[in-house]
This record gives sequence, structure tokens and C-alpha cells, in this order.
Amino acid sequence: MTMKQNDNENEEQQKTVETVNLDSAPRILAVPTPDKTVSFSEWRGVINDNFPDLLFAAEIGLSIIAQILIKDVTNPFALVLVDVPSAGKTITINFFSEIEGLTYATDKFTPASFVSNAANVKKEKLREVDLLPRLQYKLFLIRDLATLFSKRDDDLNECLGILTRVLDGEGFNTDSGIHGQRQYVGEYLFMVLAASTPIPPRVWKMMGNLGSRLFFLNMNSKDKSEDELAEQLGSTAYKTKEKACKTVTKQLLETLWSKYPEGLDWDNTQDERDLKLIIARCARLLACLRGVINLWKDRGEDGTEYSYTTPTVEKPDRINQLFYNLCRGHALVNGRTQLTRDDVRLAIELAIDSAPTVRTRLFRALLELGGEICTTAVEAILNCSKPTALKEMESLKILGLCTISQESQGRVGEPEKIMKLDSSFDWFLSDECKAIRNSDAPTTNKENLTLWKEEAMT
Repeated sequence: MTMKQNDNENEEQQKTVETVNLDSAPRILAVPTPDKTVSFSEWRGVINDNFPDLLFAAEIGLSIIAQILIKDVTNPFALVLVDVPSAGKTITINFFSEIEGLTYATDKFTPASFVSNAANVKKEKLREVDLLPRLQYKLFLIRDLATLFSKRDDDLNECLGILTRVLDGEGFNTDSGIHGQRQYVGEYLFMVLAASTPIPPRVWKMMGNLGSRLFFLNMNSKDKSEDELAEQLGSTAYKTKEKACKTVTKQLLETLWSKYPEGLDWDNTQDERDLKLIIARCARLLACLRGVINLWKDRGEDGTEYSYTTPTVEKPDRINQLFYNLCRGHALVNGRTQLTRDDVRLAIELAIDSAPTVRTRLFRALLELGGEICTTAVEAILNCSKPTALKEMESLKILGLCTISQESQGRVGEPEKIMKLDSSFDWFLSDECKAIRNSDAPTTNKENLTLWKEEAMT
């Protein structure tokens, strides 16, 4: 091969590589001066007057987008609101829509659109359709993520892999046989607020194996009585109330962006160590709660026993940083530049909710019952059979969240197993934790266990 031929091949190869670096893009965009300066307490009042059940979810949404103003935040934060249809997820997301320069909304989304390799688009035109650069330093609103979670396993695995990489905030690199290599390099920070119906178990397992970057909040909307539904028909129309919430949210964000036009240098050394320890406990809890276990049954003469592989439990470091960033965002929207106990409540609730649904329900029951729960109670809580209850209890034991007394094999007449919260997580039963969560103290353990047994017998 001649030197000229070699040079031609190198030139041809270089043509197939397209690299875009947008580090020079402004992180804090100039926004219009708000027509009305709004404080967090005023915003909270408007949301509470119109949609009180959506207040906490909207408050977390504010805390997510506010992280963009904190200069040392480099990790995207992605939250998915989870509940049954018509529970208020889309309404909450709509509070943040149509805010020029700060949010970007979509009704249909596939991870492949971050950096496109569409065959029917010329390579020089692809940058115009790439999603990733349009999201930089914005809150990405996805009204329905359930369509992604409903994909076939192979397609879902590929989509989750792309989403996991993009949520590192470091750009994205793709190779295809059509357009060659295309890559975005640099800081591609953006935030995500999405909605979905309840997540299937297979999706949790896939996300756990990939190292999930998503957090979840179960909205737990209450069931309304016939009287409440009838009263609702005579009240202000939903769209009118939604518009009021959307307006005040836009005003609050414009107020914040006007207050910090250059961003904020957060002094980490001034945050109390006790608050950082609480965040660290939440990170360790979530890492254990969403660990991946492969369970199967071994049947022997003595009954059914469960065998399993070594669980895959992520290190809590990334979760720890993301929770800290979220708490700082909450402090900022409250008009503070240091953390208080009110801020860490967000980390506690997301630590419990960002795990498979069954584990979340069991862990919340453990907290409500003072840290102990029996097999019959688990059956009642999960509305499941005894073997299934024993399996779920064993899962929490394997992950290091609980200990189990009694070596029951699930046979009739055997003493019940008692699952107890591991002592390393006792803080979540403490008065301090209850005070932060603003929850009532649970009744005595014995009374609750008796109640669960009675319900299970009926």
C-alpha cells in the first residue's frame, strides 16, 4: 500500500467520526425578569390550594431543576413519578412545562434519539435532530415513560443501557454502519422528571444489573369517595387550577434564576455533619433495597428451601452524591444556602420508594410495626401465599436489611418466622427520623402484629 493510499484511507476514516463539544454553552441562561417575584412559601400556598395531594411531588420537582444553579453539581438527577392512571402524575409535570430555556417537554421518547443515527437523515443534518444538546442544562419532562418499560426484554435492555450512560452527564458516543462514529463530549448536564404507571418486576431486575440512575416516587394517591367525586364536579376546572400552578412555578423559577444569574458556589463545609450522615444512611439503604438477587427453589425431603447467587448490590457513593445534590436544591428553593433537617426528608422518602414495589411495601411496614414483622403479617400486606411471603422475607435477609428468627420451612403447624430490621438500619425507627418525615409515632409492635394476624385470618 502506498503512502498516498494510506493517507486517503485515514482521511476517509476521519470523515466518519463526528465529535461535538459544547462545554462553552452557558450553564445559567438569562431568563426574563419575572412579572412577579414569588417566594417558596407563596408557591407552596398556590399548589396546596389547588392540588394538595401533588405538593410533595412538585416540591421535589423544584428541587431537581434548582440543582442546575449549583455550580459543583455535575450529575444528572432523574425522577420518575409512579402511580396508577389518572393519579396526577401528568398534572404535576405540567406545572413545569412551557418555561422557555429551563424545561423541555415531550410526549413520546426513545433513548436512541439522544444521539441519532437515522438512516433517512443525512449525516450533516443529524445534529439538528439530536436530543442531547437540546437538553443541556434543562429539566427534561417525559409525560409517559411506561412505553419504554413495556418494550421487549432485548429492546428494553438496550434502551436502559443508553439511558444509564447518558445520565452520567458526560455526553454520549455511538457507532453505526450508516453514519460511523458520532459523539458528544463534555458536560451534558440535564435533569429528568418523568411519569409512569407501576414498574414491572422484570424492569427492576434489568435496571439493577445495569446500575440504575433513576429514582422513583410512589405518589400513593388516595381513593376518593362518591361524595368527593361529586364535589369535584362543582369545583374549579382542573385546567384552570393547573394553569395557576404552572404560572406560579414559572414565576418562582424565574425569580431564582434572576437571583443567581452566575450560579451559586455552595460552601459544603458549612453543612452539618449530622445531616450528611443522614443522607449517607439513605444512600446505603437504597443501595441494599434495590440489590439484584437470582432466587430459585431447591426441594428436599425436609420441605422447600431457597437458594440464591451472591446478590449484586451497587456501591452507595453515586446515590450519596445525588441525594446530597437534591437536598441542596431543596434548600436553594427555600431561600437557603445551607442544609437543614427539612431538606433531608426528600432523601429518606426517595430511598424507600426507589426500589422494587414489594420491597418498598415491606420496608414501610417494618417501620410502621416498630421493626418486626411475622410471616402472617407479610402475607396480609402483600396479599400473597406463605411460600411467596417467605421468599420475599428471605430476599431482605440476603440483602442485609433484616434478620429472620425461626427456621420454618412453611409447613402447617410450624412456628412463624419473625423478620426484624437489621440493627445497622435502626435509625429509620428513631424519633429523629419520624420527626423529619413528619409522621405519627407507630402503635406498639405487639398490637400491630396481632392486628395483621387477625386481618390475615379473615
